[in-house]
Amino acid sequence: MSSITVTTATDTAAKLLDTAREVFPGGLLGSYGMPANVETVISHGEGARIVDVDGKSYLDYILGSGPMIVGHCHPQVVEAIEKQARRGTQYYTLSEEAIRLGERLVETVPCAERVKLTSSGAEATFYAMRVARAATGRDKVLKFKSAYHGHHDYAMPGSGMATAGTPAGVDKTLVTAVYNDIDGAVAAIEENASDLAAVIVEPIQRSTPPRQGFLEALREATARHGIVLIFDEMVTGFRIHRAGGQGLYGITPDLATYGKAIGGGLALAAVAGRADLMDHLNPRRTDKSGYVYMSGTLNGNPLAAAAGLATLDVLLAPGAFERLEAVSRRLRDGLKSALADAGVSAHVLGEGAMAAVLFADGDPYDPATAAASDPVLRSRLDAEMISRGILVNLPAKFYVSTAHTEQDIDRTVGTFAESLAAVVN
Repeated sequence: MSSITVTTATDTAAKLLDTAREVFPGGLLGSYGMPANVETVISHGEGARIVDVDGKSYLDYILGSGPMIVGHCHPQVVEAIEKQARRGTQYYTLSEEAIRLGERLVETVPCAERVKLTSSGAEATFYAMRVARAATGRDKVLKFKSAYHGHHDYAMPGSGMATAGTPAGVDKTLVTAVYNDIDGAVAAIEENASDLAAVIVEPIQRSTPPRQGFLEALREATARHGIVLIFDEMVTGFRIHRAGGQGLYGITPDLATYGKAIGGGLALAAVAGRADLMDHLNPRRTDKSGYVYMSGTLNGNPLAAAAGLATLDVLLAPGAFERLEAVSRRLRDGLKSALADAGVSAHVLGEGAMAAVLFADGDPYDPATAAASDPVLRSRLDAEMISRGILVNLPAKFYVSTAHTEQDIDRTVGTFAESLAAVVN
């Protein structure tokens, strides 16, 4: 491999980065940071592009970690936010915008007879688990190894992300199985059925697609034992299909969690599901013993709801999602061709409006293949592509938006090929 390109900060960016390091632990907002050799700070977004403080433009495939599915500053979304900002940004009670967004989710999501809005994906999965425990009278949740369902204590064990500060004993409330291991997952459900409140699963676990029959087996086994099946559709919702994983795979869970795309870039998430389960979140329910307390100052925030509703209006307009799928398919096909031309062994995966490259041999349906994807190669490719004006996070995936054009895709594929050549002997 050659030496990689370094994107060096200018005085403006360097000063901002110094300040970030002074005020934020590690100089980061969360756990994600640019590759170590890339130093830049973002100024603003425009459609499929973001622009840094020095005026350099990047084609963006991070898209705020997924929420910007109609691109940055879409005129319809900006108009909705501006209009709502002039009317009010927070009420702490029902607003027309929140009601209309809830109505849209019920109309679009197969399992959604009722919805509750919250402010983050971690909150949504936390409450879904709590509802399942209340409904079943059981304590344990089965999740899949290396799956990510947010950063709360009941989601972190088994995620593969090490963290201190988790109370001792939390892991005893969790059962883990291997994604796509049908026999192993069903056996774990059968063995723990009397204690299991829920099984929570991503329809596509990070980049790994479900093996034929896997989700069906989970649905059958959970239904047989009265266990709540939760689909975490934070990533897949409105991105791999108009109706998310439920629509693409034809499996209806009992509960589902949503975020990212439904908020238009603002803090918004949701729990959706069967009316009898969602009634546990009803503070006016008759049986108070089954009531699940759920509250938050910004739940259903009207500004976020307005942005989310406008985003779904754009995304679900006639022909819009179909065009998004076609552009994304063009990207996946182009990446495959570039890898083949370079003689690099890799898998290109993805559905709907996302793509992922796994630099590993092995079965693409085995999550171990994704875990084995060459981290050094991915990091070097990240840096090379960013230096060439393509913002990617190859350890995760390419997120595609309705703002990306065929010309953008072709440029991206060409840059990917150039970057491969720069890092592979």
